[in-house]
Amino acid sequence: MPGPFDELEKEAERLEKQSKEEFAKRNFVAAISFLEEAQELYEKLGFQGKIRMINQRIAQVKNLVKYETKDSDVITKGETEFQKRMDKALKEKEAFSEKKLSEQKVVPPEMKKKLEQVVMMLEKAEKEEKLGKYSRVKGRYEHILEIYKAIPKDLINFSNEIYEIEKKLTTLSSKE
Repeated sequence: MPGPFDELEKEAERLEKQSKEEFAKRNFVAAISFLEEAQELYEKLGFQGKIRMINQRIAQVKNLVKYETKDSDVITKGETEFQKRMDKALKEKEAFSEKKLSEQKVVPPEMKKKLEQVVMMLEKAEKEEKLGKYSRVKGRYEHILEIYKAIPKDLINFSNEIYEIEKKLTTLSSKE
């Protein structure tokens, strides 16, 4: 004939089973709560082995909760930082693309040819400067300067390039 202790033991086992079900559903708070209730019943029964086992399970579930919370915080912070960097890079890329597109639309074909000529002349000037042919380099830079100044500022503003070339010409004059 079952006694009152048998009923307490069955109730404690039922609570352990419910704890496992809640754990499987990832409802960790409820799982811990059921384990604590089962632990109280085992304490009344004096089952020290079961009490230690339940204490270990509670500690494991609590550690899992801490780990998952910490892990999700780290992921969230990392994802946020990454998303900010990506947004900034995409905005910069978009702005650069728009600028390039607007420059390409506005520049007439004959102006493009002159700008391509400027690029080639700059490359040649740099090579000749390394070889010490300063008079030819100076002539090239002066021609580039004329091309830049002939382009209307409202079409393309070459003020910075003009300034750099004038600075180069000053440097070259001192080398001759």
